[in-house]
Formats: sequence, structure tokens, C-alpha cells
Amino acid sequence: MVLQPLLLNLYSEWDDEEELPIKQNLEALVNGEITPTDLALDLDNHIASNNTRQHAQMMKRPEPWRCTLTPEEESRGVSIYRLAPNPKPEIDTIYETTARLCAAFPPYHAGQNLIIEILEALRDLPRHEVYLFSSHNPERPFPTMTLWPIQGCLAGPFERELPACYPPYRWRNINSAMARLTTLGLFDCSWLSSLFDILPSSGEYPDLERRPIDGPNKLGNYMLGAAQWVIRPDECRYVYRRCQEEEGAGERRVQWSMGHWREWKRQFGFVAGDERFAEKYRDLARQAYLQMTACEEGG
Repeated sequence: MVLQPLLLNLYSEWDDEEELPIKQNLEALVNGEITPTDLALDLDNHIASNNTRQHAQMMKRPEPWRCTLTPEEESRGVSIYRLAPNPKPEIDTIYETTARLCAAFPPYHAGQNLIIEILEALRDLPRHEVYLFSSHNPERPFPTMTLWPIQGCLAGPFERELPACYPPYRWRNINSAMARLTTLGLFDCSWLSSLFDILPSSGEYPDLERRPIDGPNKLGNYMLGAAQWVIRPDECRYVYRRCQEEEGAGERRVQWSMGHWREWKRQFGFVAGDERFAEKYRDLARQAYLQMTACEEGG
């Protein structure tokens, strides 16, 4: 079982002058060169100070809400999005980079812990407002948003990262991070859980009779991700508590139900006892099954 970090895959030839420093800072974080608290303060100060400066400059213009360029700016190829307050691209880069890093680090690795800690540190900063891009409304030319929008945040960055997380190991890693973040109330990644992939109703569930070789491998690889949601006490208790709230097996986006809980447990038990599956899959399935049983018994 791979327990070392995978390639970070952070950088792209398309990274611009706003994205690159953020990625470099987050790489420094997971390398232990800066603490989560210090980086959270640095990111917050950088975005807030730039935002205040850009807003002040735009408000000096005759009609700031129009966000139009002067002829001289147009001749120089200046982008209005570089001049006007527009913090969302940088905020999105922070979230998208953390999602990518989550795919690189094994469950509960120090790197994964640091990623979660930076999100917690941002969440815990004092709330304050920053200006958004122009609403083109002269009465309120630049609306505001509150930093930091994390707690209960939707899981868009993780949804966008998932297609690049091929099973088994990036899939396992990102599911572990999503399970922890969901349990902590930082991001709601529940509907992205690989628990769905091990339901017989899933389009990813293989026909084990027709695919006797690659079928067990495919299901086992998805099970590596699914198990991250129940193999440890905190995450398992979270899933069980949510499942108890509803008896019927609902749609994917409302996945928590006792019907699903029982089927997941049955699938883990099935894999644990079936010799068609490699031992690494059987062992993990056994651990997940036992943890679910302990959770049902109040553990």
C-alpha cells in the first residue's frame, strides 16, 4: 500500500502572476517551511490589502461602476480585471490548489494534516468584507463578500479535481481528505464520496462474473476510497449519524440513509470474505466492516 506522497502536480504553464505565488506558498506549507497560521495571515493580508488598494483607485475614476479602461490603458493591453477589485480568482486558486494537494497525500499524512490546518486557520480568522468586481450599479458600484467563505462551503474545487484522481491511490487520498473536511464541517463533500461507487446500483460497480480478473480490482480500487469515510471513528460516526436521519435510500446528493449504510456494510463484508479480491482490498474492507459494527454498538 502506497503511504508516501505522490507527485504534487501543482504547476501549469498557464499559471499567472496571481496563481503562482499562491501555489508556491501552499507548497511551502506542506514542505514545513511555513505554519498554517502564518500562511493564513499572509494570504488574508495579501488579498485584503490588494483589494483595498484596487477599490480606492477605481473610486477615483469619474464613473467607477462602469469599469471601463482609458484609451491609454487599452493601448497597453491592460485588463480591467487587474485594475478593479476582484478577489475571487485568488480565493478560487487557494481552494483548487488545496484540493489538488489533497490528492497527493495519503490518509492522515503530515501533508494532509497541514492542508486541513490551513483551511481551519482561514476559517478561524476574524470575519471581514472585501470588494467584488463592479455590479455596474452607481448606487453600490462594488458589492462585498465575507472572508473566509469556508465553513459549510460547497465542494466545487474537489468536484473539479476528481476526474484527475484515478484509482487507486489519488482516489484514496482525496476521499480521505474529503471525509475529514466533511466531518469537520469545512467543506461538504458528502455527495462526492466513493461510497456511492461500491453500491450495486452504481454505474461503476463491475459485473464480477463477466469480469473475473479486472472486476475485483476495479471494485477494490473504489473500495480504497470508500473505506476512508468509515474506517476511522470520527468519520464513521459522522456517516452513521447522518444515515440515521433518513430511512429511505435517497438520491445521490442526499446519500445518507440507513438503507445505504446497510448496503455499504454488506459490500465491505462481502469483499473481506471473498478470495477473488487481493489481500490489500480484503484487509481494508475487513477494517471498515469492523469499524461500522463498532459504530453501531456505540463505539
